[in-house]
Amino acid sequence: MKILFKILFITLLFVGLSATSQSTSQGLSKINTEGFQKSQVMSLISDLSDVYAPRLTGTNQYYTAAEWAKLTMENWGIDKVYFENYCDDCMGWEVKSFNVEMIEPAYMKIQAYPYAWTESSNGTQIGDLIWIQNWSDLEQIKKQWRGKLQGKTILIGAAPEKNMLFDPLSTRFTEDQIEEAEKSIVPTPNNPLSHNAGDLDLIGNLDLIFESMVKKDDTFFAFLKTEGALSILGTTPFFPGVIHPSGTYNYKESDEKPIPYFAISPENFGKLSRLTQRNKNPKIKFHLDSELYLNPKNNVNIIAEITGSDPKLKDEVVMIGAHFDTWHPASGATDNGAGSAVMMEVMRIIKASGLKPKRTIRIALWGGEEQAFLGSLAYAEKHYGKVKETTRKKEVENISAYINMDNGAGQMRGIYLQGNEAVRPIFENMLEPYAYLDVNNLTIQNTDFTDHDVFDYYKIPGFQIIQDPLNYSTVTHHTNLDHLEYVPERDMMINATVIAALVYQIAQRDSRLPRED
Repeated sequence: MKILFKILFITLLFVGLSATSQSTSQGLSKINTEGFQKSQVMSLISDLSDVYAPRLTGTNQYYTAAEWAKLTMENWGIDKVYFENYCDDCMGWEVKSFNVEMIEPAYMKIQAYPYAWTESSNGTQIGDLIWIQNWSDLEQIKKQWRGKLQGKTILIGAAPEKNMLFDPLSTRFTEDQIEEAEKSIVPTPNNPLSHNAGDLDLIGNLDLIFESMVKKDDTFFAFLKTEGALSILGTTPFFPGVIHPSGTYNYKESDEKPIPYFAISPENFGKLSRLTQRNKNPKIKFHLDSELYLNPKNNVNIIAEITGSDPKLKDEVVMIGAHFDTWHPASGATDNGAGSAVMMEVMRIIKASGLKPKRTIRIALWGGEEQAFLGSLAYAEKHYGKVKETTRKKEVENISAYINMDNGAGQMRGIYLQGNEAVRPIFENMLEPYAYLDVNNLTIQNTDFTDHDVFDYYKIPGFQIIQDPLNYSTVTHHTNLDHLEYVPERDMMINATVIAALVYQIAQRDSRLPRED
């Protein structure tokens, strides 16, 4: 009798496992059909890039795009779609028109774009150019330049080193780079796959991450304004000729607003600096018509949910996210229209496939990420507890995982495990059906400086996707060239479909993903 019982038990167990495996396989087949054969991801990124962009924090354009995203997901039949406010004093800023030229010693059209939240010029202005190379030492600047800046345009910073462009502008990760990352045994070495040059020791310390991201220069701007300077010209070494107006964070109503401040091409900067050194006295003509305004309703995260079907598990949540805001000089196609479109497509795929995940699947399209995680941090403090307090709300325990996408439009190559070794075998199994696409590479390493950092801080399993860099760090990141032309369709389809499969499998597990110790 005991032998018969054991045989029956093993048979039922095998049948149960086979049924579970078959059910997962059928689910993935539906996801693949919807994601690969009926994809809408390029339509989404086209809308986000061409119609509803740019989406600078605080702006009317951001809110218009948020309404579009909300309506789009409602039309798909997503169960709940709603907004949550994240900031009451984040100001909008829009450019109406601008122009920058050198008119002496010879005419040169200066390739430029204004930095965000800078003041208007009150019409066309003309002034001599002076060069302040080391502008971080304010006391020294005051000693040297007090009384000498009236009516001047200030060229700030060191001239960028020349670049002969021998290195390719667009790349994919090599097998050696992937292998090196996979062999890592500690979370925080020098990361061979990182898009950022950030200090990985900052992981988990939100205060230090914020400090390293947000560098406001209020006292310097106030000094220039007091002294009567007309404008500022700066650059970043993005060759050839790319304009990179990234770095002003004076978005709060109470912040000091800079005088007209323009990013210019490295080549134009180089010529102006050389002319200044040779005492050729460049004269700059410019105008900037910009608008600053405060409309708190614009500052919203877009949240949407597919409600879980299991009575016992539906209160647990698998979250996905991407930041919805962009920088202002272009369409924000790779930063981060691509991530937002992929994650919206994930929701569409799962809903359109007719699948009924056990757990709730929630998407968050974050605002204010470019200003140091304003949206995701406000959400976390509301739902999980204050950053500097040890008390945590029960909702923290209901989040099984958070998966983020924010490193351009390159193909998914795997997942940063963020030091969480316990999830490795789980993700290996979940991604194995997609090994033929080379998306199943896992590294214990951390990556940093995007919204998953917030979830990692709260000890929620938070993960960033490994993506091929393409030209994200060389051409498009926060530049005037961040347009749809740099978004490859195949990469986007793979990203959306594989993440949908991963999210669905996490939602079907009997237990939540394991947390770090």
